[in-house]
Amino acid sequence: MGVYSAKKYNYIIVDSNEESINQLQRLLENYPHYTCCGIARSTEEAINLIIDQIPHVVFFDPVLELNGIKESSFNMIPEVYQLLKRLPHFIAMSSSNEYAYKAINSGVLAYILKPINHYEFKKAIIRFENSQPQQSSICLKSFTEFRFIITNDIVYLKADNNTTDFFLKDGTIVTSYQTLKKFESELPHIFTRIHKSYMVNVNYIKKIHFSKFQCTLKYTNVVIPFSKSLKFKMTEIKNRWSNDIHNGYSQQINLA
Repeated sequence: MGVYSAKKYNYIIVDSNEESINQLQRLLENYPHYTCCGIARSTEEAINLIIDQIPHVVFFDPVLELNGIKESSFNMIPEVYQLLKRLPHFIAMSSSNEYAYKAINSGVLAYILKPINHYEFKKAIIRFENSQPQQSSICLKSFTEFRFIITNDIVYLKADNNTTDFFLKDGTIVTSYQTLKKFESELPHIFTRIHKSYMVNVNYIKKIHFSKFQCTLKYTNVVIPFSKSLKFKMTEIKNRWSNDIHNGYSQQINLA
C-alpha cells in the first residue's frame, strides 16, 4: 500500500553499507513527513519490498555487496516497472560518478554523491515533491490487484477485524486487507481516528453531537460514534472553526 500526499511520503532504502544507511536515516530525520517502510540489502529483497510496500521513493546505491559478491541494483528498476502501475521514484546515491550515465538512462530522478551533502539531498527531495500530483490518492492492494482511490473521495473508514472498509462519496464501499491502524499512520492530515473502529475525513463533518458522542458526515446518513477518550480530537476540530483557524478544513461544522 502507498499514499500520494503533500504531507506524507513513504520511502525504502536499498543499500548494503550500514554507515550509508545510518547517514541517510539521520538526514531524513529532518523530514518528519517521510516514513521508512523498509531497508533492503540485495536486489531481490528490494524488489519484494517495493512490491509489498509500494513506496513513493526509493533511495538506492547502484552497487550492492552481500557476502563479498557485488551486484547491480539497477536491475530492480525495469522489473518493478513491469509489476506496478503506480511507480516509485528512484534516487541513486553513490561514492563516484561512475554510474551516473546509467542512472540517467534508467530514469532515475536524482544522482547524489556520497558522503551525502545536505543541500544536494534537499534539492533531490524538492525535485521529488514537485513531481507529485496535486491531488492525493491512495493505492489499495489485494493480492495481485491494485486499486487507486482519490483521498478526497473518501468520507470515512471503518475497521472490520483485520480489514478496513472505505466509504466513498458516491456510495461505493471498497475493502482493503489492511488494518485501520495502518491507514491511520499513512493517510493525509485531513483524516483523523475518532473511534477504535472509525476514521473520518474532517472536511466532511457536518455536525458534532458532544452529549451523544456522535457526529454526522456529508454524503452518508450513517451516524459515526466517537470515543470518550478521543473526544479531545472533536474538540480540536470545533476549536479550529470557533477560532477561524481552518488549516485545510473546508466547511462549517454544526455543533450540538
